Amino acid sequence: MEKRKVLDEGRQLKRLNAETRKLSHVHKWFAIVAALDCMLVFFYDRDMRNIIFSGGVCIVCTYLWLEGRMKSRAYRREYREKHANPPAPPPL
Repeated sequence: MEKRKVLDEGRQLKRLNAETRKLSHVHKWFAIVAALDCMLVFFYDRDMRNIIFSGGVCIVCTYLWLEGRMKSRAYRREYREKHANPPAPPPL
């Protein structure tokens, strides 16, 4: 059997960052749509079951969005710390 190449750490961090950002973006849009639905139901229908459901979806998706955003920032920060070029010295 052939051994597969293992991704180096920098590429792995970039891939994790991209996947986390994509999923976080989806959570953000679900949260926005659920918040709009909750507001519309509140002002037009006043059905508590729909308000509670939409509000719950909005809260959960907002939490997942913010959590993913923090993970993505942590991956970027870790990549920057490990693989960034040192700053150039100031010109004399």
